[in-house]
Amino acid sequence: MTVQQAQEAASTPTDEPAEGPEPRYDRRTLNEVQVNLYSPRFERAVLGAQTVGGWSSRPLTRATGRVDDGDIAALSRFVSPEGFGPAVEQLAADRLLVLCGAPGTGKRSSALALLRQVTDQSLYLMSPHVSPAELAEYEYESGCGYLVIDRVTEYGGEPDFEWRVVRDRARDRDCYLVITEPPAIVVDRTCHVAWHAPASERVLRAYWDGTLPADEEPVLHEALASIDSVRDVVGLAEWLARGLPLDQALEHLDARIRVEVEEWFEEADRRQVLEVTALAFATGVDERTFESAMRLLQQVLDRDVPTASDEAVEPDRLPQLRRDLLTNELVATSTLHTDLGTRGALRFARAGHHRPVLAQLWQRMDVVFWDAVVEWLDEIVTDSRYEVPVAVGLAELATIALDEVVRVLDRWARGTRRAAGRRVAVYVLHLMAYDEVLAPAALKIAAGWVERGTPQQRWVAAMAFIGGLGARYPHDARRRLWTVCTQSHTVHGDVEHVFGELFATLVRDTDNAHLVLHYLRDKVTRFNAPGARPASRAVAMRTALAVLESRKSDAKRSAVLLHLEEHPEGGDVVVRLLASVLVFRPLRLRAIKALHALLEDMAENDPRARANAHRLGVLLHSTLPVWEHEALDADFRVVAARRQDTDIRSLVDAVLDALKGRVS
Repeated sequence: MTVQQAQEAASTPTDEPAEGPEPRYDRRTLNEVQVNLYSPRFERAVLGAQTVGGWSSRPLTRATGRVDDGDIAALSRFVSPEGFGPAVEQLAADRLLVLCGAPGTGKRSSALALLRQVTDQSLYLMSPHVSPAELAEYEYESGCGYLVIDRVTEYGGEPDFEWRVVRDRARDRDCYLVITEPPAIVVDRTCHVAWHAPASERVLRAYWDGTLPADEEPVLHEALASIDSVRDVVGLAEWLARGLPLDQALEHLDARIRVEVEEWFEEADRRQVLEVTALAFATGVDERTFESAMRLLQQVLDRDVPTASDEAVEPDRLPQLRRDLLTNELVATSTLHTDLGTRGALRFARAGHHRPVLAQLWQRMDVVFWDAVVEWLDEIVTDSRYEVPVAVGLAELATIALDEVVRVLDRWARGTRRAAGRRVAVYVLHLMAYDEVLAPAALKIAAGWVERGTPQQRWVAAMAFIGGLGARYPHDARRRLWTVCTQSHTVHGDVEHVFGELFATLVRDTDNAHLVLHYLRDKVTRFNAPGARPASRAVAMRTALAVLESRKSDAKRSAVLLHLEEHPEGGDVVVRLLASVLVFRPLRLRAIKALHALLEDMAENDPRARANAHRLGVLLHSTLPVWEHEALDADFRVVAARRQDTDIRSLVDAVLDALKGRVS
């Protein structure tokens, strides 16, 4: 079942109706979501045995646009799998190649390496949410290489003739296109090839050139034979290169952890299985909060899956459940420091336990069990203490049972669990964006809500696109948010502010904020042209102004000025947007106030404030129509005179003197 099919299946008449008012742009709610996304609660979260905080401390890797030099340099240790040579020949001849393989087989590195074999021109990453029809219409540059990594496919794939059209397009444009996809049901389509991981021994030796005692070599060979992920082999090599003994290095392997969890389930009793089920969606909470969730889960499951009569507790002894919990080999407690002292935080004994536990639960438990779990999640999600842990648990479950997660998120995004459910839906997509395998699915879910969702779902998608999902896919984010803004009747309020929030996110987390500026520059230019629809022009102006007004929340600084501090070459684009909204009379007052706010920020934070204000005036002088100079001078001085809380008269004079060609 595809993501789209799961979304459609979730939209059944039997679902409970959405609760609460129609969605609207609400800066307070949006700020609450964004504050939570970058709070210590998320920094302590663990996804796929990797702390989200560890990822959040550095920019998310952009998954669209020009391939960075660092990605190309990483190919220096690339190990080619079997069939690489024939694949190069096929790509050179057909200009299209689709690699079909399981996650962890090194498809991304292989795709980059294949393109580097056939072209030394620029390489570009395209959105994974793209159809063959869209690929067949794309304006490729001659000689360049293009990649679509982990394309989200439709069930059963597309007709073969669509791929022949894509191949012919690549040939006509004299470019090269490599696409990676999950294993195909039918692999004899045009330009599709089955792809497998390179030999583990060769990968290990590419990253580690050490030796082991003779008696440890068989142990290493046996371990390598059980590994099904290139990344796992690379991780093993890195642990060995750090000097870790083989037995300790092997403990970090995902394959070892999966076996450990599987063996635990063979011996676990009912209570222990309930404990790890609750922990999967309540990781990081304190003992009392966990026990409340555990009690609710037990009540639901006892109703649907009654206990055996011989499991009753002896009547003369109170159950010491908190102590018994710590005898569970998969459960551990950490100590967290808070403003009120310290508290316990329940977690899995090892970070890598979370996903294998959910995998075993999914493999072993039937629909009655999972229906009870979903009912329990519906109950606890409305309690703010569980929002982040539930989001982490659902993001982990998405790697195993994406359809199940989509069904839950679709209902919550429609408002069935009020604002809390919508917030958690945003958090789940944000977390999925941090996982290279899950990110394309998160994009597909959010794009589906924008294209076919209810007003509530469109608003949830918009909030997701201004978080980690937008940082991962900025090209898709700006396009989808534009769609939301042009359909603003489906979300009430000043929805165009989402563009400002996306810009601020990209300034904070990435080096890609210019993508928003350039996109809006093109929109403003297009819809300022004669014959453009007035409604489209208004949307372009409001989104441009939202970017100019945006602020980086953690620093309380203008996001535009922070961007220009790092990229002063972007000043021309910023001034073009500013000039456009200044001459758009319905927004003129807001635009002048935005300009005044920029000068206030300069006065407080820029040691060269007057010189930069003068440069801003010079750029406005050359950008604004001549007949606007006098009018702006007069209007801006009126607005500035009303602002008694700040004294930036010298900067106002510097801008306006330069605007009118005077020397100040």
